Amino acid sequence: MNTLRKSFWLATGLVLSIGLVSSCTSTTAAQPISRLTEAEVRALADPMAENLLQAMNTSDYAQYTRDFNEAFKQNLSQSAFKTINSLRIETVGPYVSKEFWQMVQKNDKITVAYRAKFTDDSSVIFSLYLKNIDRKWYVDGTYYDSPLMRKSGC
Repeated sequence: MNTLRKSFWLATGLVLSIGLVSSCTSTTAAQPISRLTEAEVRALADPMAENLLQAMNTSDYAQYTRDFNEAFKQNLSQSAFKTINSLRIETVGPYVSKEFWQMVQKNDKITVAYRAKFTDDSSVIFSLYLKNIDRKWYVDGTYYDSPLMRKSGC
């Protein structure tokens, strides 16, 4: 009888331990980011890109950084934005239009590239880097490139 009682309490303790461990672990494990179609990426990225490019024309820092994640926003101060933006406008002129070129998605990051036209340069490649943070997409970086920009050091 004593052995039976010990076995009962051992089994009960084991069940309770398993219950406690499973209740303390998250049942909502991080789900991988599902792959987006080109149409889904465009619906997400195109308005963000247009907002950034239009904000350049008006030198509006708040508008320009509206979709940035906090880390990227902290790395681009308002004064740095004004300096970079002035140099960019001096080099290529104001933004005119953009055309989707290509995209690449890898896990929680997407790179979207556009062919952008500015008044003084119609060969600018504008890349927008997006990152998914807590199931929301944010701008995590931008890149502008053209032969004219490289030549001027912009």
